Amino acid sequence: MPLHELAATLGGMLDPGLEDAVVSRVAPIDAEASEGTTTLAPLLSRRYLEAARASDAFLLVDGPLASLVPAGKRWIHPRAAYALACVLERVPQPAPVDARALARIDPLANVDPTAIIGPFAVVFAGAEIGPRCRIEPHVVVYGGVSLGARVVVGASSVLGRPGFGWAASPAGGVVRVPQLGGVIIEDDVEIGPLCTIDAGTLGPTVIGRGAKLDAHVHVGHNAAVGAGALIAAQAGFAGSSRIGAGALVGGQVGVADHCDVGAGARLAAKAGVIGDVPAGAVFGGYPAVDKARWLRATARQLEEPGRKRKGRSG
Repeated sequence: MPLHELAATLGGMLDPGLEDAVVSRVAPIDAEASEGTTTLAPLLSRRYLEAARASDAFLLVDGPLASLVPAGKRWIHPRAAYALACVLERVPQPAPVDARALARIDPLANVDPTAIIGPFAVVFAGAEIGPRCRIEPHVVVYGGVSLGARVVVGASSVLGRPGFGWAASPAGGVVRVPQLGGVIIEDDVEIGPLCTIDAGTLGPTVIGRGAKLDAHVHVGHNAAVGAGALIAAQAGFAGSSRIGAGALVGGQVGVADHCDVGAGARLAAKAGVIGDVPAGAVFGGYPAVDKARWLRATARQLEEPGRKRKGRSG
């Protein structure tokens, strides 16, 4: 791949003298050199500065780090992670193979002919799978689930099983509340492996357009994940919670039922949300509060016994 073509297509600036440079592979900065190849290595974090300075590779450098790396081998890009993603998209990959002959698809399910169905997937009557979806092996799609276009569902995920709804019985004990609302997965959503998205009670559980869920994410009945939200692994959203558009949710975050996380909010890993989070806010800790407040409180808890804090006397 000629570097000047990549820069012309994807943007950014090459150091003088790299106009004729050609790369034959993309590899980490600390990867061993391979004889007969020229390497493009991404520099996206200060953690790898020392390795970058010692590397013979051409460097795709995130803009803020450019001044920290000697000139002469840099492709400087204001969004280097985006440029890297585009470069990797050019690397040939095996095309996914439709194995619906090895899946169980009910005749009353509506599966678009362009969808890719993995082996041993189960699609129940009443499910709808849209164009160019990819359903990986062992996925279960219950009736009442509707997938839009280009949805990816990771291996062994379960969509549309009845949600966790129970009501106290006059005779004691509990009875199950039927969950009849189904699930709506909008276009361009990606759901990681081993996720569970429960059916709603009367209305649907909704995953908004372009949202991305990592592995082991649970979405309870009637919850809604907004368009473009990014959800890291092992997060869990209780019934009727709302995650706003563009929110960023760290790993192992828990959100209690009926809580509203505003658009663009950010939740630090392991945060426990038991109340509403304003749009654009950054929260962390348990119970989750403004992240700066949480960090100050944590620092006070970790102070050595008897140590005086600045500004205090007595």
